[in-house]
Amino acid sequence: MWKDRPSTPETGSSNPDEQVFNELYHQHWELLFKLACKKTGSAEDAYDIVHDLFADIWRAMPALPDATGARSYLVACLYNKIFNYFRSKGLREKHYKNLEVFLTQQTIADPNNVLMQQEQEQENMHQAIEKEITGMPDKMKRIFIRNYYHDQTIAQIAGDLSLSRQTVKNQLHIASKRLRRVVKQLAIQVFFFL
Repeated sequence: MWKDRPSTPETGSSNPDEQVFNELYHQHWELLFKLACKKTGSAEDAYDIVHDLFADIWRAMPALPDATGARSYLVACLYNKIFNYFRSKGLREKHYKNLEVFLTQQTIADPNNVLMQQEQEQENMHQAIEKEITGMPDKMKRIFIRNYYHDQTIAQIAGDLSLSRQTVKNQLHIASKRLRRVVKQLAIQVFFFL
């Protein structure tokens, strides 16, 4: 973490911006970190804030004030970062609290009403499936009922109805596709009317 940072500026860079940045960093990092720790009460958050501050400074290197006012400038930038940190933390906590209230209200809702609503949704689903099965062509309906309700295999159904296995497979595939469409439509309706 913050203890892993280099203790002295790295030299040998031919980039003057990098040299100025390294000097700023090593001269002011500890002070800024201590201020941020004091204000936030968290070493991890303080480290992140100071890190973000120096990342912003690196991006704005040519526009920085001269070295004489650097400390005041950095402290002012740090306070701005800390203000933004508390503002975003407050918004997050407000959203978490609102979510908690919402979830609490959902669980406090009348359990009998919730149970009745679930039963109604299941009944609607059952009726929609039954209606779709009733509306299937006769051969498809017989094949589907034998497979789904009587647990007959494709070979058994093909033998009993004198059909090829592929015909039975095709009919089951089409029936399943029709039922999936109905269930999907009903699920969408339930989702949008919650």
